[in-house]
Amino acid sequence: MKVISSTPLRLVCLAAIAVGLRAADSDTDYRWRILPKFGGGDRINLTLSRHTDRGLTISTNSVPLSSLHGLERGDLWGGAVSFHIRRDAGTLLCKGSFVMGVGSGPVRFEPDPHFVAELKAIAISVSEDQLPELAFEDVRLSTVRDLRAGCACVRTIDDVLQLNHHGVDGRYLRQVSQFSSSQLDVEDVTEMKDHGVQVSLLEALKAGGYQLPARSAAELQDHGVDSSFIREMAPQFRGDRTAHNLIALRDHGVSPEFVRSLREAGAMPSTDEIIQMHDHGIDSATVRAAKDAGIESSPGAVIQLHDHGVEPAYVRSMEAALHAKVTVNGLIELHDHGVSPEFAQKISDSGFALRDERQLIQLHEHGVPADLAAEVARSHRAALTADQLVQLHDHGVDAAFLRSFDAAGYSSASVNELIELHDHGVTADYARHLQTEGFGVLPVNKLIQMKDHGV
Repeated sequence: MKVISSTPLRLVCLAAIAVGLRAADSDTDYRWRILPKFGGGDRINLTLSRHTDRGLTISTNSVPLSSLHGLERGDLWGGAVSFHIRRDAGTLLCKGSFVMGVGSGPVRFEPDPHFVAELKAIAISVSEDQLPELAFEDVRLSTVRDLRAGCACVRTIDDVLQLNHHGVDGRYLRQVSQFSSSQLDVEDVTEMKDHGVQVSLLEALKAGGYQLPARSAAELQDHGVDSSFIREMAPQFRGDRTAHNLIALRDHGVSPEFVRSLREAGAMPSTDEIIQMHDHGIDSATVRAAKDAGIESSPGAVIQLHDHGVEPAYVRSMEAALHAKVTVNGLIELHDHGVSPEFAQKISDSGFALRDERQLIQLHEHGVPADLAAEVARSHRAALTADQLVQLHDHGVDAAFLRSFDAAGYSSASVNELIELHDHGVTADYARHLQTEGFGVLPVNKLIQMKDHGV
């Protein structure tokens, strides 16, 4: 296990480890500490700490005892010790003492000139103050070379340290650089590593034509958008290639198969429309049936009809009954008011001139029978409106009443006059009786007056 704590520019992770007094002749205090490791075989817990006025850096690792040259197992149980640890950046010279398996003491660092020369050869400069940190963290020269070659974003030793702190090795760095669609910086790489972004995810994004910033990969990973989802979705989805779209589809449980089935059914919806159709339970069969029924192709229209329970069969039957295309809103209104295709067919066959769906709804709600509409359509009253047809029906004027008065010579009677006749109990037989008595075809008001007076 490795624990690192450093200045605010790096990860800060303070451990509860005692640090000795600072050396009087230095602004930096280097210390070592060893704790017993039970059941660890030849391994021990080694802590190296670096204390400056800027903060405390601590590195704790389980290391083999053999890597501490000059320290024997018997030394761990008491007494003064002196040993050294070889690292690529230099040698850590350790002195101190042990009491019952616990040891501590100061560390003196001797830099390796060869290490500094090799870093300069690959255009990485290092300060004298940074060398002990590289040694404490056991940063190898091969690691620096590997990271430097892996990405142009590695320019300084601080970049190397930051990548090392986050567990980024050269292989991961090379791969994310290869498959990233944007220029990387060290923060991008560490963020992807911290979020568990796999190289396969970046590879799938690039193959799918997604030109996304590196930070989007971390966002995709957090939402469970994996490489297989991207590979399968990319050929099916025709929307904008953004992380937002992928995340939205994934969060709503939209599968690549669902999108493919919509496309095969003839729909080309946007991301939001795909999600709405999925959330509303609309499948490809519904889309295909709606298209076959002549419903306007927008997914929004299909969703509206579906939510109102308007089936494709209803659409087909209603349009066949009315011999015309009906708008989505019109179909919804007809369905919501319980107007059946059968009722629409009867009114349509009656010859009555419907101006819009609202008139059909009005006739249905007032229970106007088709034979009354047909009688009106056959007579000179063909210009009557749905409102007037409703008036006649509401006052009990039916088709037989109209026919009888037309036959009695009152074909020119207005709607109001017909209602007055019916309301006053005047029948066509009464009108014809007066005619046979020599009164002729009386005006409607006279006919009503005669009836009211018992003539």
